[in-house]
Amino acid sequence: MGKVGNLLPIDQPLAAQTNLGEMSEGKKQLQIWLKTVSVHSYSQLPEIQDDFCRKEPVILIARITPIFTKSMEEGTKLVNELYSAATKKNYSVFRLGEERIIVVPPNVQVKDHLW
Repeated sequence: MGKVGNLLPIDQPLAAQTNLGEMSEGKKQLQIWLKTVSVHSYSQLPEIQDDFCRKEPVILIARITPIFTKSMEEGTKLVNELYSAATKKNYSVFRLGEERIIVVPPNVQVKDHLW
């Protein structure tokens, strides 16, 4: 899959933790958006990339099986460009099973479960 070789192995679960620090009354809470999308076409890339240009951080879970079923070349191109756009905004990209990738903002820590 080109540049996405740094993705976590498909058989390792993920744990995510945000760097929100102490939250108490009167302090503004950081809002993180969660978006899921099923990617069927390369033409969806601009819409997906727009999510990283928002002011609010977004966790994106993308099902990529449909595009790879249609065309391995188109799927690889989309994932590589999505990876490039995400890393420019300091987002991280990980494999989430065999069918999905997850893109997380810099204020979310992702680590393997210990069990």
